[in-house]
Amino acid sequence: MRKNMLSFGVFPAVFLPLFLSLSIAKSAEDVTFRDVTFETYKLYEGPINRTIRSGDKIADFLSKDDFHFVKIKGQNVPVLRRNSLADLRIVSEIVVEESNVEEIQAGFLGNSTDVKLLSLKGNRITSIEYGVFNNLELISIDLTSNKIASIDSRAFDDMPSLITLRLDDNLIADWNPNWFKNTPLLAVISMQRNRLEEIPADAFGNLKGDKRQEDIDFNVSLAFSYNRIKTIHPEAFSGLEKIHSLWFDHNRLDDFDGNLLTGIRVGNLRLNHNEIKCFKSDLDKVLTAENNYIDSNPFDCECLERIKAYSKTSGKKVHIVMAEMDCVSRRIQAKMAALENRLKELKLLNRSPEIAGKKEVEDVEVFDTKKISIK
Repeated sequence: MRKNMLSFGVFPAVFLPLFLSLSIAKSAEDVTFRDVTFETYKLYEGPINRTIRSGDKIADFLSKDDFHFVKIKGQNVPVLRRNSLADLRIVSEIVVEESNVEEIQAGFLGNSTDVKLLSLKGNRITSIEYGVFNNLELISIDLTSNKIASIDSRAFDDMPSLITLRLDDNLIADWNPNWFKNTPLLAVISMQRNRLEEIPADAFGNLKGDKRQEDIDFNVSLAFSYNRIKTIHPEAFSGLEKIHSLWFDHNRLDDFDGNLLTGIRVGNLRLNHNEIKCFKSDLDKVLTAENNYIDSNPFDCECLERIKAYSKTSGKKVHIVMAEMDCVSRRIQAKMAALENRLKELKLLNRSPEIAGKKEVEDVEVFDTKKISIK
């Protein structure tokens, strides 16, 4: 009888509560937005908040007068599912920040071609897969402060409008020269506070060429501050002709090869807070930027004097204020140590029986200009 009941679909009452609870749980997991509050801009009223009790597409909760942006902050949206941000008209900016996003599915923007700015800062994204961003018309993507350790070699290919990509504060340990194929306008890449140790040959080969749109030129800017970089391949920047800003400050470099920037016009070069004692190459090959920030390195003082002289003769701006102060401090400490040792020697001499009762005068040189007379 029991077998027949199950065969003909007669569901025992004892299983009904369990079935319902599992169904509800599954339904909750499958919904993209549950009890999510977001901000948008309403015509004639300005910014307003709306709340989604349960839904998969945010466009279903916008009025015809809502436009400009959609901002979700501090909510719980573990998965941005396919078409969850589709059908957004006259919305140019989407922000989903600090909302526990772990996964982004391909097609999450659907047909929202008006969206140009996307920020996914402060989430839990661990990887960027192929198919998520490809062929989108985004101008700027901000993935700062996630947990990204893996980026597919094709993840940012075929993005015709992308200009700015921010990947700061992640776990990225390797730079892939194959990134950014057919992404011709990409100019600004910021990968600060990651785990990079090396910049390989031809690292930026896919950034070659003029970057121009509607009479506006975009200059390449690369920011790799606060990594663990020890090595930059001599041909890392091969193919580039102009770099507006190149930041390698707060890394572990002990030199900067003179061939790195051959034939490249650089506006701002940051090498401060590294482990550089002196440059092995000629300074006119290393400090080629209009502004060279090399302060807070453990420079040899003689090397620093050569750098100062080069700055005066070349007209290049070289920022070394703290390094100069450090050298002055080291010179003073050396002079003081020498003086202290000499004073100790004189005290020992004055105590010896051979010169007891005699008065001696000795001159001790201090800071090259002053002398102290000790009797």
